[in-house]
Formats: sequence, C-alpha cells, structure tokens
Amino acid sequence: MAIIPSNLKIHAPGSASLIITALLLYCAYGIILGIYRLWFSPLAKVPGPWLAAATQWYETYYEIVPGGGGMFTKKIKQLHEKYGPIVRINPNEVHIDDPEYYETIYTTAKQYDKLVSFQERFNMPRATFMTADGEVHKHRRKALANFFAPSKMRAQEQFIQSLVDTITHRMKTEYSGQNKVLVLNDVFGCLAGDVITNLAFARSYKLIETENWESPFTIAVTNLVHTSHWTTQFGWIIPIMNCIPDRITGALAPIFKPIIDFRLEMESQVGEILAGMNKDVKEAQHRTVFQDIIDSDLPPQEVSLLRLQNEAVSVVGAGFETTRWALTVFCYHVLANPSINKRLRDELKDAIPDPEQMPSWAALQELPYLSACIEEALRVGYGIVQRSPRISRHSAFEYNGYVLPPGTGVSSDAYHMHHNEAIFPDSHTFKPERWLGNPKGPDSEKPLSRYHVAFGRGTRVCLGMAMAKCEIFITTASIFRRCDFELFMTTQDAVAFHHDMVTPQPAYDQKGVRILVK
Repeated sequence: MAIIPSNLKIHAPGSASLIITALLLYCAYGIILGIYRLWFSPLAKVPGPWLAAATQWYETYYEIVPGGGGMFTKKIKQLHEKYGPIVRINPNEVHIDDPEYYETIYTTAKQYDKLVSFQERFNMPRATFMTADGEVHKHRRKALANFFAPSKMRAQEQFIQSLVDTITHRMKTEYSGQNKVLVLNDVFGCLAGDVITNLAFARSYKLIETENWESPFTIAVTNLVHTSHWTTQFGWIIPIMNCIPDRITGALAPIFKPIIDFRLEMESQVGEILAGMNKDVKEAQHRTVFQDIIDSDLPPQEVSLLRLQNEAVSVVGAGFETTRWALTVFCYHVLANPSINKRLRDELKDAIPDPEQMPSWAALQELPYLSACIEEALRVGYGIVQRSPRISRHSAFEYNGYVLPPGTGVSSDAYHMHHNEAIFPDSHTFKPERWLGNPKGPDSEKPLSRYHVAFGRGTRVCLGMAMAKCEIFITTASIFRRCDFELFMTTQDAVAFHHDMVTPQPAYDQKGVRILVK
C-alpha cells in the first residue's frame, strides 16, 4: 500500500484559472475563425467590409442598434455603392444588386433552401412561408396554392366588397364633414384582418365595426415584426421563451403578450376546425384554407395541431400586414398629389357612373390609371423589404467570375430592385405614369413589370398575391369613387421606409396616415 507523504500538497485548479483558460480558448477560436473567413474561405475574394466577412456581429449591430434597429438593408445599399454589384454582407452570405440576376436567385426551375435562422425567428418554423427546406416547402405550398388561386379569389369578391361597403358607409355617416380624424392604417388593418380570418376560418371578427377601428392583429403583428431581428440574431431567445409559461413571458416581456395572445387565438381556431366544432365552417358557402390543408395528401404529421397553428399565424399575419401597408401607401400618395388624385377620380367617375354599383375585380383591372397607381404603390411599398437568401445544397451560384459554393446564402431584395435608377428613374417619386402604355425595361424589350418584385419571384412567390390585389383594387376604387378626403397633419414620413422589420416600417414617432372625410 502506497503511503502519501504528509508534507505533499495536491492543488486542484481554481475556478478563476478555469475561466481564464476557457476565455483564452474562446478568443483563440475566434481569431482562428476570423483568419479563416478573411483569407481562406471560398468567399474570401468577394468584395465587402472585412468586419462583415469576419463576424456575424456586423449584421447584428445594424439590425439592433442604429436608429432603433432594422438598418441593415439600407447599409447593404451603401455597401453596393462602395464595392459594386456583389458584396459579402456576413461570413456566409452574399448580396447581389443586379436586376438581371434576380431571377437566377429567385427561380422557378430549382428548389432552393432558406436560412434556418429566418425559419425560427417568429416561433412558427412549421409554417409554409417560414420553411427553410426547399423540398418540404414544395409539398406544404402545394396544399395551399389552389386555395389562393385567382379563380378562388374571384369567388370572394362579393364578401370583400361587402366589407368595403361597410367602411365607406361609416366614412360618410360617422366622419364626413365632422372634422373627425381617421387613421387609415387602422381602417385597413381591420379590413385585412376580417378578410383573411374569413378565408382561413369562415369566421369574421367584424373588426371593421369596432368603434375605434381596433384590431388585435395590428398590435400583435406589429410587435412580431419589431422583435424579429432580436429573435433572428439571438437564436436562443425563442427556445428559452418556449420553456417559460406564456403568462410569465407576457409579464416579464410585455411586448410579447399580444403575440402570445395571437398565437393562442390561432391555436383555438385551428383546434375547433380539427375537432369539427367550428359551425361557421360547416355553414360557410366557401371552403377555408385549413379545410384544403386537412383534405390534402400531406402526411398525418403535417396536419397536426402544432403544424396548423404555425400555418395559421403565418397566413393571418402575412395576409394582414402587407395588404394593410399597400393600401395605406396608395392612399397617402394619391391624396398628397392633387393631379394624381384628380386623374384617378376622373377615371373612376367615367368608368363607374353609379358609385353604389361597383364593377367586378376583373373590370377594375381594365382601368389603366387605377392599375398604374396600384402598381406604383406596391413598388414604393415594397411588400417584404428584407432580403430572403436562397441556399443551393448541391450546386454553386456564379456571378461575374465569382463562384459561390453550395451552402452560401445568396440574396437580393425589392428595395434594391425598386430603386434601381436605370429601371425606375426618379425612383423615390410616386409616378403612376411610368406604368402606362405597356412600358419596357432598360433594354426596350423586357416588360417593366419583370422588375416589379413586391410579391417576390420563383418557387416561393407570395401565395396571397391574388388575394392582396383583389382587396386593393376593390378597396381603392370604392373609397375614391364614393368619398372625398384630405390629409390631416400627415407628411410622407408616415409611409417612408425607415426601419426594415421584415416589412417596411416608418420612424417610431409617426402616427399613421391621418385623414379628414369631406
């Protein structure tokens, strides 16, 4: 048996030395990783700031800090002005500002993936819109696509028109000549909310009948997009939140409470449909989105409560926010430009002798100036303003001699496309005339509409495009034919793109597009 001398002392490493060692190893790892990204990465030769190439914190800073966050899209535009049409914007992603390359990235010929970090940020990773895997997205989208087809939306015209009729009636009876301020953002939020919930659940919340145009979706979706950069850049936030009871999360972080309430409401609606307890669905004259999904050939796990709850949050949120914004942008620019306002009203009066007998959506689409104003509102409203990177698993993207290997995020966006001065001269000015007379692009051959990407392009083009256009045509034609308005203490700042919160957002001090009904 060995005897340990009594004078021999054994020292265990102290906690301080362990912490120091761990920090040194972490710093060494960071330095080695930075060196690799700067000099040995396959993207090392792509132009761009060295800090963006070395660390994700470059993007994080611009998405979180300056001006309250959401400034990275504008920063990318500055980088293109300095470095050219291709820029490395983070260690694993490249942004390309070339209108002719847009359809190479956003193609219909291949199923590309999206960023996993983008999939998780809204806590609805199983929704079709959020799905990163291209093949999974393909199957989920197929179950939805037929419902949102233009032919199906034409069947909803009368319902949408009835909602707009209620709005114009309230404008004339509650606001006309009474010097009472009306916030259009709120009005259109109620309209969009009622439309999409009826299509989704055969159940209208009658938001357009609320006294102050109050929509729970307005607060929920606004808070959702305003937290998106935090949940994207710090991916641990959502998993931690999911481990905490909802009531505690709402108490600790009040910004999340409306989001939680929205999620629970969508879960309740889907649960009723799955259980066959939604009487409105049974009595409705139209099928709902979720009936189509449930009756599709998707496997059982794809029609679970959790999966469909994710889908509900996505469908309602997307159908609400982008349409509300497009209508608000349209109204501001028309009202702010007297000559545009007059020309639009003259066209509507000629085409619609009796304002109480509104034409069909198809007939409204034949009105050239109304159509031009809508196209221009969508152009300067952008739709989704943040880039949406595409990732090829097996093949490289090639651009101007640069080879971008599989796994690289490659993107462009509507902000860069719609402000390309070679395509849209004086691009920051609202000019409906640019869409009149079958206009062409810079080569005088391709239609100008090819460069209009408010609804995206490729295999992930916006499913709700027909629904949004149907709403926008019916709403704008009805309110400008039936009512007369003037702006009230509202400038272009109310619709100016200040923050990229996935969707374009004005500065925080803005109060919306406010009007008086004459």
